Amino acid sequence: MSALSVASLPPIPPAASLQARARAAVDQSRADARGQGGQVAVDDYRCTTRFAQELSLFRRHPQAVAAGQSLAAPGSWLSLTHLGTPLLLVRQADGELQAFLNVCRHRGARLVPEGSGENARAFACPYHAWTYRADGGLRGVPQAEGFPCLKPEESGLQRLEVTERAGLAWVILDPGQSDLDPAAMLEPLISDLAGLAGMQTPQAFAPRSYEVEANWKLLVDGIFEAYHFKVAHRQTIAAMFAGNVQLVDEAGLHRRLYLIKSNFAREQPGPEDFEPRRYGNLTYFFFPNNLVLVQPDHAQFSCIEPLSPTRSRIHEITLIPEAPASEKAVMHWQANVDLYRRTLAEDYALAESIQQGLASGANEFFNFGSYEYSIPRFHAQLAQQLDHGH
Repeated sequence: MSALSVASLPPIPPAASLQARARAAVDQSRADARGQGGQVAVDDYRCTTRFAQELSLFRRHPQAVAAGQSLAAPGSWLSLTHLGTPLLLVRQADGELQAFLNVCRHRGARLVPEGSGENARAFACPYHAWTYRADGGLRGVPQAEGFPCLKPEESGLQRLEVTERAGLAWVILDPGQSDLDPAAMLEPLISDLAGLAGMQTPQAFAPRSYEVEANWKLLVDGIFEAYHFKVAHRQTIAAMFAGNVQLVDEAGLHRRLYLIKSNFAREQPGPEDFEPRRYGNLTYFFFPNNLVLVQPDHAQFSCIEPLSPTRSRIHEITLIPEAPASEKAVMHWQANVDLYRRTLAEDYALAESIQQGLASGANEFFNFGSYEYSIPRFHAQLAQQLDHGH
């Protein structure tokens, strides 16, 4: 999605409007089925040429790389690598968050090792000690007389487009995309998410990263259907939900999904009593690889970082309304995290199983049913973006 096309998108239906659709879905015991399903070629999950094209696409779409509150104070900084790109995030004196390529403009060395810190005033390259201010500008060059043609005003760190929304720092990794507005590219879905209670400036809790031996699209596919819930999650959360009844709203390339809980059918809330977060899980999917699962009193963020056609790295942050003030509060949030991770482990184990079978020749295509329609639609949208170079 280009920034220019966002203005033409209709607003996403308010979460309160989900009540009538949830009632119909539960009464009919069926999920949204806007189509007849479709096929996806197995080679799409294995092709190295396509994978390289996908990585280029990822670099042109906003990536949530950190929680904003992890860089709360002016002068705080964070160095990390995402999609093979070395990044440096720095909170400026005026409170603005800026993002840079963590690469010296002299000989290309990584400027700052991975990690975080506070009270940043300058960053010095470990190779030749070229020094940069916290705002990215070139501050000093040892023996500068040896560089008579150097233009300091053009030799600062490469700046990247960045925005903070819903407690997360979203960065466009390609420095050649300075004409893109990441905040606009996330609309209208990000405003819907940020408007929920506790999602303006949430606190980060229990972050972690780990790897899964599966193509990133296999992990995304599981988000878009509830058909697997009663089987794959029978040992964890299956009893909490009504079954194969998930509602899907599209917002351009993004999606809001609503997985209906079993208490909806029991209590049958009317429109005036309907609280979306009480009666279901809201999942906000930001194309192509970021999602936020919203629960009654907190949210779970996950980013799926592709590493190879057969391997992905998952980044997780639990977003809670305020920092835990007691050991009891820590235990409460940790219990939620543990259940979430046990559930995801079931999904990811199945994805690894599928990945192992891709080369067997058993399937040339995956065949998706009508209530899985959102999966082949996602793949079609991805293919369109790759074809158009967006």
